[in-house]
Amino acid sequence: MLDWTNIIIAAIGTGGLTGLFLIAERKTSAALKNMQVMFDNLQGLYDKLQSRYDVETDKVGKLYDQISEKNEKLDAANTKAATSELKRCDCITCKYRVPPLSDQWRMDVDVQEKGGQNEQ
Repeated sequence: MLDWTNIIIAAIGTGGLTGLFLIAERKTSAALKNMQVMFDNLQGLYDKLQSRYDVETDKVGKLYDQISEKNEKLDAANTKAATSELKRCDCITCKYRVPPLSDQWRMDVDVQEKGGQNEQ
């Protein structure tokens, strides 16, 4: 037991115990500095990626706007084609070109089927 007391007294007297605390504190300080450097690096990387993400998101938004604009034009063109198809006269030899959806056209078709002339 006497040996341990001598060792403890010698450590306290020469500053060995405070040296142990200082070594632990230095390790903690170095670890904190290392963590701060890593955090700064990650923060810079995050900012860079965030700005790139914003640019790409804007690009995708513009492309979606272009797609919707082209879809609207295509829809208008398809509607125009469908309405012109509905209004087209099926009787090519007829000199009175009447759209097939009108009531007059139905009467004209009945007259043609009976062998008569179109009247208007």
